[in-house]
Amino acid sequence: MEQHLTILSDLWSRLRDVRSLRFEARSQSKTGWNGVGTGQVVVYESIEGILVFQESGSRLSPEGVELRFINTFKWSAIGERLRLEHLRYGADRPVFLFDLVWGDSTEWREVTPHQCDKDCYSASITVSEKQVLVAWSIHG
Repeated sequence: MEQHLTILSDLWSRLRDVRSLRFEARSQSKTGWNGVGTGQVVVYESIEGILVFQESGSRLSPEGVELRFINTFKWSAIGERLRLEHLRYGADRPVFLFDLVWGDSTEWREVTPHQCDKDCYSASITVSEKQVLVAWSIHG
C-alpha cells in the first residue's frame, strides 16, 4: 500500500503543475469529434486532496472550423485511488466519471468504465518526464 501512495503522491505533484493541454480527437462517425485542440489549464487546490482544473481553449475541426471549449474537472485523492469528476453543473453537483488505480506498473486505469446513456467512457493515465497523458476512449 505504501508504494501505491507514493506513486499517487508523485502523480498528484505532477497534476498540480499542469498549465496547458493538447488533445487529438478521432471518431469513426462522420459527425464525430474529430480535430485537434489546445488550451490553458488553471489548477487550484480548494482543500487538501482536491485539485480543480479549469480548462479553456479551442478545437480546430478537420474542415478548419475553430470551436471554443471550457471544462472544469475535479481530481480527488481517495486512499490509493484517484477520482475524476466533471463539474459541468457546478461544484455542488459533480458528475462522477472514474476512480482510477495504479495498474501494471506503467499506467493508471479506471476501476469501472463510466456509462452515460449509450456511451461508455474509459480512461488511462501515463506519466512521462514532460507530460501527464490522459487517454480517453468513448464507445457508443
